[in-house]
Amino acid sequence: MKYSSLLDKRYNLSVISNLMPEAIEESVVDAGNVPDPVGKALVVGVSSRRSIGFGIAEHLADNGWETVVTTRRKDKFEQVSQRHDVRELDYTKSYADIDNLNDVTGLVFCIAKSSVLSPKGLLETSREEFSKTMLDSCYSYISVVNEAVKRNPNLKSIVGLSFLGGEKVVPGYDAIGVAKAALEHANRIVAAELGERGIRANIVSSGSVRTPASRVLPDFSRVHEMLSRRSFLKRAVTTEEVAGAVEFLLSDASGGMTGEVLQVNGGISHSLAL
Repeated sequence: MKYSSLLDKRYNLSVISNLMPEAIEESVVDAGNVPDPVGKALVVGVSSRRSIGFGIAEHLADNGWETVVTTRRKDKFEQVSQRHDVRELDYTKSYADIDNLNDVTGLVFCIAKSSVLSPKGLLETSREEFSKTMLDSCYSYISVVNEAVKRNPNLKSIVGLSFLGGEKVVPGYDAIGVAKAALEHANRIVAAELGERGIRANIVSSGSVRTPASRVLPDFSRVHEMLSRRSFLKRAVTTEEVAGAVEFLLSDASGGMTGEVLQVNGGISHSLAL
């Protein structure tokens, strides 16, 4: 598959599919006369055009970052060619052999799988289901960060994505909420271990956002409306707002922050109405 060359060359965007441990195909930007990028960000776990990960990647590219994304569904990125000049390279490599990622300065972890959706709640979750959820939502972060740190000597900032359900009891979130809570604490330990190396690690915890992943949650529409109504802002947060928080944590503007969970949820985490 070839991406067409476009006139608009203001953006830097690379697309990588099927990251770790499978082989991946890599696409890079034909950037033309693009100004020097703010930094180079690797966004891991972009699923579709409507995902938060895609919104983050697009926001970063729009704001001067050279942006590399990983996805298992590169066919979902046909729309990328509408705004970014992309050409596909003709080779396949494993993650460990990708030399041109050693200048990545920011890592964004967006892998989100609704692996366990037991209609009977947490108590009816099997050991196998629970273990898979913890692996998908928590250990995968630890694993990706470990590999990224080994292979990216210029890495300065890591940002993971969580959700309100990691702190509060959100209907339908159950085992995934437990895994997100584990992710947030794992990040604190990661921040402690990487701090002396000058690498920061933070989490952005979002409120309810309509995404392909969220649609499979039981009764999501009702929960989404409830959380939006009870937030201080009386509305849902947007993907762009979440992406802005991620960019802040990647940038030097947040240079003194690490081990933090930055809440982007309209204030619902502080509301007694939840």
